[in-house]
Amino acid sequence: MNSSRKEVVIKEIIYWKEHKMLPDHYCDYLLALYSEGEFENNHNDRMKGNKLVNRLSLFLILISALLLISLFVIYFTELAFVLQMMILTSFVVLLLILGIYYSKKETWYYIFYISSAILLLLLSVQLTDQFFNHYSIALLITLFLNCILWVVTGWKLKLLFFTVSGVVGIITLSIYILV
Repeated sequence: MNSSRKEVVIKEIIYWKEHKMLPDHYCDYLLALYSEGEFENNHNDRMKGNKLVNRLSLFLILISALLLISLFVIYFTELAFVLQMMILTSFVVLLLILGIYYSKKETWYYIFYISSAILLLLLSVQLTDQFFNHYSIALLITLFLNCILWVVTGWKLKLLFFTVSGVVGIITLSIYILV
């Protein structure tokens, strides 16, 4: 059978499969038969890509929810300060654990590290504000320490965006102090 006829037959079988005109296992058999096994490999690669996109979407929804809950807990509730800090700390720890777990399996693990860094910044600013009562030097020291932590994290984990963020933060804070 020539290649153009094979393509027409394969497209037709794919249409049947997508619209449930035949059971999936029949369509898989026919696709493997007419494509001589090549369709299965391409199809599996596409399915892996779809699973990765679905997993990334799930991660982004989870992280967005944690960030929104954190902001809600800090700014819109009248929970005790200790309870607020425990919630934020648990979110930071959860994101770090997920980052460590997925750093061995996925390519999107750094999203967890970025989110935990943002929450840690929020947590440290809240703690500084609570204990030092709007004292600007303490806040600047806290921000410097966060930037130094970002530089070290970027250097240790070989994540360029952490290093760049930390250096830009240190330069910005230095300019703020000098001006």
